[in-house]
Amino acid sequence: MKRIHWILCTVIATAGVAFFVPPDLEACSVFSLSTGDGTVMGQNLDFDYFPGYVVVNLRGVKKTILPWKGHWPDPSNRETVSWVSRYGSVTFTCYGRDFIEGGMNEAGLLVDEANLAAVYPPDDGRPGVSCPQWMQYQLDNFATVEEVIEHLDDLRPDGEGWHYLIADRSGACAVIEYQKGEAVVYTGDAVEVCAITNTTHRQALSHIPMDKAFGGDVDIAAGNDSYGRFVRMAAMMRDYEPESDGDAVTQAFRMLDAVRVENTIRSVVYDAVSARVLWKTPDNPSVKWLSFDKLDFSKNSQTKMIDVETNHAGEVSEFLVNYTPAANRTLVDAVLGPDAENHDIIRKLKARELTFEQALDLIADQPWVGAR
Repeated sequence: MKRIHWILCTVIATAGVAFFVPPDLEACSVFSLSTGDGTVMGQNLDFDYFPGYVVVNLRGVKKTILPWKGHWPDPSNRETVSWVSRYGSVTFTCYGRDFIEGGMNEAGLLVDEANLAAVYPPDDGRPGVSCPQWMQYQLDNFATVEEVIEHLDDLRPDGEGWHYLIADRSGACAVIEYQKGEAVVYTGDAVEVCAITNTTHRQALSHIPMDKAFGGDVDIAAGNDSYGRFVRMAAMMRDYEPESDGDAVTQAFRMLDAVRVENTIRSVVYDAVSARVLWKTPDNPSVKWLSFDKLDFSKNSQTKMIDVETNHAGEVSEFLVNYTPAANRTLVDAVLGPDAENHDIIRKLKARELTFEQALDLIADQPWVGAR
């Protein structure tokens, strides 16, 4: 019997949203479809404009966190937390290298997030780590959901109002939420449906039986709001039959198309079965992909990247370029620079003895100065 998980996340932005969550971000949809052959995962990113890179991260690289408090760097906390990456990975970032929105490592681990009011652990003497870098840490170090859960106390996440979806090649899944300063973790049977939205896991699940497709009285799936897309995708996954619907990657893109909204700017499929990352954008709708067997994750190679809006199609590893700090700085400035006149941000940074430009430099210099 095939095993199916569905993972959806919907982000509704409000005033005061976290630094790394764009102020007019409306929604995202993410799923994980696990069959007897392995796991295929997909994501839609919905936003009016968001530049980004696809980054090939190396194994065997020493990294150090950028101490973090709230939504900004906190260099006043001088404690250093470092690690050496065990796994290479392919990640998508709009915020600069190591500050990721999601990705998959060579062991088949997936990390993704959705907006949700979160209360992270209070300051206990350990420096905080931004949530995007917290996700990169998981991909750098772990192969399975079980390992991630065992190491939840390694770092103290801080900042963004997010909750997290972790899945692996075997089909295992976990939902991680931070409430009242503590991690709330759903695994195994407690997950029920491997899904997150911008409500808590339990609240999201409660809408499924209300829909007509699941025996209820309301046509929730007809809407494009978070619950409508949630139920629509859930029904498509429940009804998926490989014999008639095609392979899992084809079905993944079909589902992403079904939950597209007006400002969907990227659709990504993580294929843990064939070790590929595939994506398309409205401006460049031909599917392109990176095959892990064509990538060099060894520590003596060069970190590579490619613009998410590349107009090439098919396997694009030959079009990767070497990562440079200058290119990383350009991306960080393009995304965060428009906030430079935000007086509240300037005031908070001044309290940490930082200018806005210094904060951007700290973010862009990650994971370490002089990175390859």
